[in-house]
Amino acid sequence: MANGRATRVHHIGVTVKDVEETMRAWEMLFDTKGKIVQVTEHFRIGVFHVAGVTFFFNENTDPSKPDDVARGFEVPVIFGGHQIVNEQGEGITHIAFETTDLDYHVDKARAAGMGVKHDVHKDSLEGMCNFIDPNKVSLPLEFMMPVEGRENPLE
Repeated sequence: MANGRATRVHHIGVTVKDVEETMRAWEMLFDTKGKIVQVTEHFRIGVFHVAGVTFFFNENTDPSKPDDVARGFEVPVIFGGHQIVNEQGEGITHIAFETTDLDYHVDKARAAGMGVKHDVHKDSLEGMCNFIDPNKVSLPLEFMMPVEGRENPLE
């Protein structure tokens, strides 16, 4: 197993009910502007940078799921019996680390007896990603690895 390393926190994923309201509050609090991206018909992400950290505020706009904004998405809000969102369906869903070697971190997690969400890494933003089961690490973790030549569509 070659040595990979986490190079930075790529983002902190947060599920919210109203991305515009959340962005307005954060913009007022931190005197900086964010950006809202319509990812699919029923999914928007507010991208906000503060103090060297990027937050992704994830909002589901599907009217058939008003009380359960995170269910059915690729973020592990409930994963292995671990839930970190509040009763209103809002809260930190995961922390994503950028890595130099995605296979290295997935293999290390498996070797330590941790679950991995996907058997095959998923396409994500400017690269590939996978999630580590939070039962052993207390919070859902995502590892992301950039793919040369791909840009992050949210930036």
